[in-house]
Amino acid sequence: MIDFAALMNYAFESRLYLSDIHGIEHWHQVEYNGMLLAKKTGADFDVVRLFAIFHDSRRLDDAYDCDHGARGAEFAKLCREEKRFEIDDERFDLLYQACKFHTVTPRTGNITIDTCFDADRLDLGRVGIPLNPSKMATEWGAKIAQKSLTSGYSVFHMREWIRSLVL
Repeated sequence: MIDFAALMNYAFESRLYLSDIHGIEHWHQVEYNGMLLAKKTGADFDVVRLFAIFHDSRRLDDAYDCDHGARGAEFAKLCREEKRFEIDDERFDLLYQACKFHTVTPRTGNITIDTCFDADRLDLGRVGIPLNPSKMATEWGAKIAQKSLTSGYSVFHMREWIRSLVL
């Protein structure tokens, strides 16, 4: 069993950069988005929750940091080696790939990795970017993004709107 709260706390305390944009609120929203999507896509819940913790944990700043995903993947690897969480090799590989490629790959065809990608992308409203259905990696991510365009909500209120959804 994974103690997600302890792991998130450890990763947050070990982060390289203090960010409001990519900080703990974002990590929690990515976790929520991922769990919402995983119910529909059949993605691996543990991998999605771990992705929320590690995907931005090694950012150096809030600008375009092209290597932060790879650093996050390596941090997840280190935490696993330190026995901070246990997960089998196959599922860890999904987590590693999701972290490493979440900003550079549009979709992979693997439902768990693609669900991780969309969990992050569905929180773009926090920085004023409207959700774009064509940029989503899953059918459900695209449906949510499409619905957001006619929701009447400001992009800055997408978190509240997403939390009100019943899928």
